[in-house]
Amino acid sequence: MHHPLYRTACEYKGSPVEIRDCYGESYRGTIEDVTENGVYIDTGSDPIFFPFLTIASLVLLGSLFF
Repeated sequence: MHHPLYRTACEYKGSPVEIRDCYGESYRGTIEDVTENGVYIDTGSDPIFFPFLTIASLVLLGSLFF
């Protein structure tokens, strides 16, 4: 069984998003890959992996932000 955010992350793959982690930090980038355990986002440098358990919110951003 997948994490509840898995399906949303798959739908947003290739799209600009903002991820807020459980520590209150925000990250903007494009979802590069989705695994059963989390997502990889490209923030303009090396991709960052976010385990689903640390993601507090995953928001699809409009093209105005990029």
